[in-house]
Amino acid sequence: MSRSLFPHGGDVRRLAARAGVSPGELLDFSANINPLGLPVGFRRLIRRRLNEILHYPEPWAAGVIAAVSRCYGIPPEEILIGNGSTEILYALPRALPRARAVIPVPSYADYATASAVAGMEVVKIALCEGRHFVPEMAALEERLRGDETVFIGQPNNPTGLSFPAEAIRDAARRHPKTVFVVDEAFADFVPAMDRLLVNRPPNVIVLCSLTKFYAIPGLRLGFAAGAAAVIEKLRRFIPPWTVNALAQAAGETFLDDDDYRRRTLNLVGKERRFLSECLRNRFGFHVYPGEANFLLARMNGRDMDVSQLEKKMLQRGIAIRRCDNFAGLDGRFFRVAVRKRSENEALLAALQEVWAAPPSPTR
Repeated sequence: MSRSLFPHGGDVRRLAARAGVSPGELLDFSANINPLGLPVGFRRLIRRRLNEILHYPEPWAAGVIAAVSRCYGIPPEEILIGNGSTEILYALPRALPRARAVIPVPSYADYATASAVAGMEVVKIALCEGRHFVPEMAALEERLRGDETVFIGQPNNPTGLSFPAEAIRDAARRHPKTVFVVDEAFADFVPAMDRLLVNRPPNVIVLCSLTKFYAIPGLRLGFAAGAAAVIEKLRRFIPPWTVNALAQAAGETFLDDDDYRRRTLNLVGKERRFLSECLRNRFGFHVYPGEANFLLARMNGRDMDVSQLEKKMLQRGIAIRRCDNFAGLDGRFFRVAVRKRSENEALLAALQEVWAAPPSPTR
């Protein structure tokens, strides 16, 4: 599938084929997955529950709903489990139809895609590069008229930056006819974040991904939190049994793993600082002060665009996320996941080779 049809990172088979290595040999910085890898005991859990695939899974993932309720303090009737949060994202515009989608950009491409597929007009509000893509609620509210759904990444992908949560709550209260979809896919990586999962106005729906934090993107698991009446509307657009038995087993078990959560936050915070400083000081990149487990960087002062950088890095068995297909970004921007120290150092060593090499002579 072409890049234009699949505008995401993490397509390891395609990337590995381009790099000339097996998927297991590729060092993938293009997808933002927990660098700790699978929680301790995951493989043992899967072996123990493997026979459950002989039967239909629980149709609405009741055990995962109970675990999410316990972990985040949300009433069960306000939770919907999905086969990844993307499944719920695509159901939202059909369950809650509006004339327009209002989206600050750059942002996750599927906000616009899901809205356009549902027949909504897509209105993109450009975040200002000169202001470091810092979200501004006043500029967003100027475009609201009550017939729209607003999509907000919290923190945003690819910038890693967030709106103040209270500003979203205030805006939602001022615009009660507008639906606010707040995507907290990466919020678990941000310590002590003020989350919209709680203290949530009735016109706010929160999406959460469990596959990124628990390093199970191949299983697919996510959820939505919203008013009970909204969740019931959404449920009508999600078929039963979409969350498989093994994903349900993971969700039921690992949401209570406080040690894994603590170790993740310690590692990501430490390595994000290390990687940000190195990208800035060694290579002169402008690195945006992201809060999550990835960093957006802008190349400065070299006759090289991101397609060339991606190609040269793949030649060294390392995948980065080129960002020139994000609305509002161009060929200077790329994103990298925060990984373990040895992996981050491998990324930096490859960048040193690529960035220090003289440009190829023109013909």
